[in-house]
Amino acid sequence: MHFSTMQFRTGATPGVRHLSGQVVFDEMFQNGRLVSRYWNTNGQIWPEMHFGSLKWNRDQPADTFHLAVDGRDLAGGYTWESAGLEPDPSAWRAAGPVTHGVVSLRHEAAGIRVRVHTRLDGSPFLIRWLEITNLSGKPAGITAVAPFAGLLWNHRYEEHLAPPTNTPFDVVYNHRFEWGQEGDFWPEPLPPGCKVVDGGKKGRSGWGRPAFWARNACNGQTVVCELAWGGNYQFELDCRFWDDFNWGAPQPNQRNAALFFRMALSSPEAVLRVLDAGETLHTPAVHLGLFTADTDAIVQATHQHVRHTVMPAQIPGRHVEIEANHRGYLCDRENVPDIIKDVEVAASLGTELYVIDAGWYGNEPNQWWNNVGDWFEGKWMAGGMQRIVDRAHALGMKFGLWVEIEAVGANSNLRKQHPEWLLKSHDKPIADSRALDLTHPEVQTFVEGEITRLIGDYGLDMYRIDHNHCLTPAPTRSYQGYTEDLIWRYYDALYAIFDRLRTRFPEVVFQNCAGGGGRLDWGTMARFHNVELSDWMRLPRGFKILNGVSFSLPPEILMRAFGTEAGQQVLDGDVDAQLRHNFCRLILRGTAPSVEELTPYLRQRVEHYLTRYREVIRPILTTDARVFHHTPFLSVADHAPWCVLEYAASDRSRSVAVLLRASDTPGNEFVFKPRGLDPARDYDVVFDNQETTVRFSGRQLTQKGVTVCLERPLSSEMLLITAVQP
Repeated sequence: MHFSTMQFRTGATPGVRHLSGQVVFDEMFQNGRLVSRYWNTNGQIWPEMHFGSLKWNRDQPADTFHLAVDGRDLAGGYTWESAGLEPDPSAWRAAGPVTHGVVSLRHEAAGIRVRVHTRLDGSPFLIRWLEITNLSGKPAGITAVAPFAGLLWNHRYEEHLAPPTNTPFDVVYNHRFEWGQEGDFWPEPLPPGCKVVDGGKKGRSGWGRPAFWARNACNGQTVVCELAWGGNYQFELDCRFWDDFNWGAPQPNQRNAALFFRMALSSPEAVLRVLDAGETLHTPAVHLGLFTADTDAIVQATHQHVRHTVMPAQIPGRHVEIEANHRGYLCDRENVPDIIKDVEVAASLGTELYVIDAGWYGNEPNQWWNNVGDWFEGKWMAGGMQRIVDRAHALGMKFGLWVEIEAVGANSNLRKQHPEWLLKSHDKPIADSRALDLTHPEVQTFVEGEITRLIGDYGLDMYRIDHNHCLTPAPTRSYQGYTEDLIWRYYDALYAIFDRLRTRFPEVVFQNCAGGGGRLDWGTMARFHNVELSDWMRLPRGFKILNGVSFSLPPEILMRAFGTEAGQQVLDGDVDAQLRHNFCRLILRGTAPSVEELTPYLRQRVEHYLTRYREVIRPILTTDARVFHHTPFLSVADHAPWCVLEYAASDRSRSVAVLLRASDTPGNEFVFKPRGLDPARDYDVVFDNQETTVRFSGRQLTQKGVTVCLERPLSSEMLLITAVQP
């Protein structure tokens, strides 16, 4: 039900009640602060008698946003200017009719106006951002900003928790932020105190994610909060206990708990952004959803929001392509004859998109890292790039190209010609002197122009970005008496470039990579059609990464690689497990050096999986698959006996599951109970290892399940379940 509305109150205590689907969020203006009143997931408007005496103390962080200017927290100093509905100015897509409202506040002493934007579309997610204007006649430095914050819960809890539990709240988030550790998404309890997570201050949003789930064991509710921004972030969860509510009559011997949150931009520098006199800027948006639902339902709703609101619409006919990438056998030894052999291997297996990755450009062979920035064909390619493009097209494949457009290498002409284009911190280059300063107008022109030229020169069907450095220490400039962190301006420029490119080239797929999943945030994903979720290509961690990332992002846009590029292949398990590792969007990254060297056994296994992929997996992925985590919330670094994922069609006509025995932990059996089926129907279940089919009733499958036995670590099974036609 895509219903949304906002109701504005006036008088001594003005405020706004936001209703989206079944979610209600109520906030009020009191004592110079815009503060929380309540959240509700049942569509219920709570009576005023419960809130007439509500007052938040100064030390209680109930403010629904946070802003500090020149080191001064502005909360408590605002005056209410106006509130009402306005046309939605954002680029977020809409799953239903949109309601967009703005509360305008003014801080006279600081000379700042804040317009608080809230966007609803009938889903469980609210989108909030701030519009900040400097009304003074002098520059102002934004020293802290959280576009969304405030109270989540405040209630008694003593009779709701079984001992020895001592807190009703926990938080699920990415605990690790390093390369190859994406999807490390698991819970920990929230005892009294303030939990702060800062994402590592890498100048990018990964390899973790600016997101959390907060869960309440008393009422079964879950909050999903995602900051749509690729830069440094920090979120806080402040758990507080007291003996009675802070409003109404005290209740003797009643223990109460409250949880406050703040989702913020962060910086190791003092000033996030300088606002010139009269200047207006918009913050990144926070997407917040409230649910009274189980984990599976939350995942489905989150995926629908990502598919239909956050990300650009998929290009018809280009959804979930089977892709091949040249670097499996040709890392740092790129040459046209061997790449053409690789193109022919890919085509012989039915690949739909062929990609030239790092190493095709610059002055020196085998120096992909140091050549970036010189986006011309390397001499060792002997002018043959167009031959590769033509061969791929002649064999029925699309063609894509990798360009790490934000980087400049040590060997590049670009660095010699434009040393002033390097991104600097306190006048010294950062990131091994390989980061371009996207806040520089000439750099913006160069970046957009090079991508435009390459799309035109090679007739690209896909452009693949990468981002292999961290923007540390924080890039800065001296401006108007401030030392300003440039990350905010950097991402404003990057996003604007790709917004324009996607408009100019609507038939080109734009693919995101950042050393794997270094920028999986929703702000970056709003500019790209799909993403490589990790550079980690080995089992079992790779499958656990997929498990963790798919709590936020749907599997049809997540790319995994099968092939030979990464080392330690002795730890890969069998070929079937390696292929099922790609239980999402598939990349073949080194299948054989040539068609003649593709062994019959490997060809048979790859073709078998690709047939299953085309006939069963992809049809589910391309129709808003429902995703079920049968082993949820796994640490990517810790032992886990199993990792099990299921994708099901929305009409319950079919589902497919991959079960991986992830370690040698004792226990070789897993009872799999599919969740995406109709108990009233009958289903044929294909056990892919033996290629046998058994018929079950839906009731038997969902209630008793089927037992899968795997004797070896890194072995797997794939179950393909299809409804029997009456």
